[in-house]
Amino acid sequence: MATPLFFVIARVVSRDGALEKWRKRLVGLCAVSKTEPYSNSYYWGHDLDGAPDTLWGLEGYYHPVGFFMSHISSDTFKEEMKKVDEDKLLRNVQGLGSPDYDLHHYDESSGFVKRMDDANADCVDSAVVVVHFWAQEGRRKELLAVMADYADKVKAREMSPSIDIQSFLALKELNDLNLASLYIRTRSREDWDRFEGSSLYRELQEEVSALITEQEIHRSQAFIGHIGQDAPGGNPW
Repeated sequence: MATPLFFVIARVVSRDGALEKWRKRLVGLCAVSKTEPYSNSYYWGHDLDGAPDTLWGLEGYYHPVGFFMSHISSDTFKEEMKKVDEDKLLRNVQGLGSPDYDLHHYDESSGFVKRMDDANADCVDSAVVVVHFWAQEGRRKELLAVMADYADKVKAREMSPSIDIQSFLALKELNDLNLASLYIRTRSREDWDRFEGSSLYRELQEEVSALITEQEIHRSQAFIGHIGQDAPGGNPW
């Protein structure tokens, strides 16, 4: 059986005024990530909910070793992180062990990170919404089943070339056993607003409301990266 893709949703809490320097750091990081043998996604943007210098990123790998060993061992990563520390880009504590690197680690559960019939599938300026759902004790499996059902409905309702929902990825957190997250990417912020107001999204919210204790919604605007690429080294599975 094929191993599920491994994903990380990263929130990087940054000091005021740090965004432009982060843009420079991410140029090199994205370039080297795209060539790494296990790389699937490395897609970054800035926060839209009141913290404009904070980053949101999706990192995807065909095997967890791509995140835990390959990426952080590259010379480019080490050089760029040194510059991050020198410029004190994090808000509270500098260094790779800083709590300002707020990471969630996931197995792919269902849905899609990219559609092959989307003419704009690889655009780097999409709107991104992360929805965190905390399931009631023992009910995450049911929650993930609902998310899978709605991923199918989202994909079925749109036909090429008119595709607004570019990603609808359901993720199972590996450390917090009650957490499941949706990674939703739309072509524009207006497309997200329309989807959020749609009957389909309202129905999703109604179904999950009986299964969860809490949810969070985080919006960001992408500006660099790649998403859903084939593994440069060939799919290990």
